[in-house]
Amino acid sequence: MKKWQKMIATVAGVTLAGAFLVGANAQKVEAASSKTTIKLWVPTGAKASYQEVVKEFEKENSGYKVKIVESNDSKAQENVKKDPSKAADVFSLPHDQLGQLVESGVIQEIPDTYTKEIKANDTDQAIAGAQYKGKTYAFPFGIESQVLFYNKSKLSAEDVASYETITSKATFGATFKQMNAYATAPLFMSVGDTLFGADGETVDGTNWGNEAGVSVLQWISDQKSNKGFVNLTSENVMSKFGDGSVAAIESGPWDFAAAQKAIGAENLGVAAYPTVTIGGKTVQQKAFLGVKLYAVNQAPAGSDTKRIAASYKLAAKLTSAESQKNQFTYEGRNIVPANKEVQASSEVQSDALAQAVIKMASSSDYTVVTPKLSQMTTFWTESAALLSDTYNGKITADQYLSKLQQFDEDLADAK
Repeated sequence: MKKWQKMIATVAGVTLAGAFLVGANAQKVEAASSKTTIKLWVPTGAKASYQEVVKEFEKENSGYKVKIVESNDSKAQENVKKDPSKAADVFSLPHDQLGQLVESGVIQEIPDTYTKEIKANDTDQAIAGAQYKGKTYAFPFGIESQVLFYNKSKLSAEDVASYETITSKATFGATFKQMNAYATAPLFMSVGDTLFGADGETVDGTNWGNEAGVSVLQWISDQKSNKGFVNLTSENVMSKFGDGSVAAIESGPWDFAAAQKAIGAENLGVAAYPTVTIGGKTVQQKAFLGVKLYAVNQAPAGSDTKRIAASYKLAAKLTSAESQKNQFTYEGRNIVPANKEVQASSEVQSDALAQAVIKMASSSDYTVVTPKLSQMTTFWTESAALLSDTYNGKITADQYLSKLQQFDEDLADAK
């Protein structure tokens, strides 16, 4: 081989060796980085609101970086279960997905230190949302309930305390022809019936097939002849509220801005649910309560116990009093806090919507924590059909009891 050819071969060999070393080092750096990077899934539209608290966490836990990704938390269960090892270390979710995630082994009971902090700092209803079969699996950071929106030019604060007064002095609107089970089904719990038992976790614990349940179906049917009741569709709720066709509706914080726009902020009143007379008895109307949570998925960390511990610290930081206050005051978030200290703050106390939600979430007198069982999928479908068929006259009064008893059996047999 000529001298110049030997030189080229030597240079090429050195270059290849150098490239190999650079590549190997890059892989090592990337692997090391992935071990110290905690992936965080926050609700859609929430990334900016968590930047500061994440920076504080990184300062307090040197060596760890947090990668924030926005994700549709209503699909948290689906997205995490696809491949837990590639999902987020910490992720947000609605509490009703908790049971299925626990049953599938995706999330574990949180360390006792954090359980004690949650029990000391958050409301009883929020704590219930973070628990499954008596154990705490996640960290609450917000509560959500439907409330009553009403037009103050048509109804007073005293008027809206009673459904009968609302419908005698003005009009109430709801979607009964195409029933929204989320909004209407809690009427059964209002009269003392249970959904999956008093704890919401007993598969065969639904008992709507009784006299109280029959009275609810009769009440729903009676609204067709109630001059103060207006049937709405999901598409025209706000337009009918805006044009005065209805003076009161029930919805959640997600519709607050739309309600203000419909009738003007100065005319919009917000209150807890009214009482209602069903079967000759006046009862407090109840709603489903939702609890917003953060949970830890240990799979991405594998056997790295330090990373798992850091993930729990991050979840606790994201749901601290400071962070919950920020989630309430940060423009565009307005998450009603689960933390008792933050609920007592001047910012929350002076907010009419927050106060109505907090009152609804204050006890089981006003709300039922939405059950976490997988059988809820069957519940949503069958209850909507049962209630709408009653309003539309497809089920007659003499069939009410048997239909409700069959409903109870269907839920008990659901998987």
